Amino acid sequence: MKLSISFILSTLLSLASATCNRDNCLRALAATPTKASSFCATYTKTPNTATPIPTYGSFCSNSPSRASSACSCVVTSTPTSAPTCVPSPVINAATRNGNFEDYPPPGQGVFNIQPPWYFNTVDAQNSFGEYRTEPVGPDGVGKTVAAFVLFGQQPNVLPGAVLRLSQPITYCNGTTYAFSIYARQLQSLGSQTCRLTFFSDFEGSIASFETPAFSEEFQKFGPQTRRPFRDNGVRNEKGEWEDRLDVLVQCTGIEGRAVVDTVFEVDNVRVEPVVG
Repeated sequence: MKLSISFILSTLLSLASATCNRDNCLRALAATPTKASSFCATYTKTPNTATPIPTYGSFCSNSPSRASSACSCVVTSTPTSAPTCVPSPVINAATRNGNFEDYPPPGQGVFNIQPPWYFNTVDAQNSFGEYRTEPVGPDGVGKTVAAFVLFGQQPNVLPGAVLRLSQPITYCNGTTYAFSIYARQLQSLGSQTCRLTFFSDFEGSIASFETPAFSEEFQKFGPQTRRPFRDNGVRNEKGEWEDRLDVLVQCTGIEGRAVVDTVFEVDNVRVEPVVG
């Protein structure tokens, strides 16, 4: 944020107290805030006779006590720079629990939760989510998977059936990340268009895959890459920006036909920084 010289001047003058005199010395330093801050940062409030008073401080009458008094009014603290953001090997320590295995099997946990994932019901329409046990497939897919259960709808009715699977994430500005996921669609009769999308609050839609790409066998979708950049929001102590990642599934009817009940299963959700 840039401050005007007049704002800095008025602020400095308003800071005058019993230990800083509102005299021409203070006004001279306040008139050159950048130079004054640099000078006062090395000039203690105790009179410093070893450091010469600069020429722009001529109104201080070459008096160390007056210069010290004026410097006591100038904010000289050095702003702390943001920590250097170093991306984790996998975002947020492995799109945390991206394979849904870090919690008791379905039916043995509390409300079938797989932290930090949660099925976001705020925008849900005609759907529900659950976790299922499936045989292990390619690349370790299976065992525990996240299932999107979408109910049939009348044709051409928006938004159709919608459900989000969400978790908090963090990332570094300017770092390229690769988004990938394994997914399959069960009970599809081809009478609807379905879309699976990576989505974040700040970035919006990141990567999207849609009918007819899906089948009843698990397939890998992605990786698709994205380089986020933002200059506002919340940062953590590591300098990472905080956001929310959604895996969104939506189905709508086509060609005047109703949407049939369908199920999407997803696994191995990964968001990884691209190295090199």
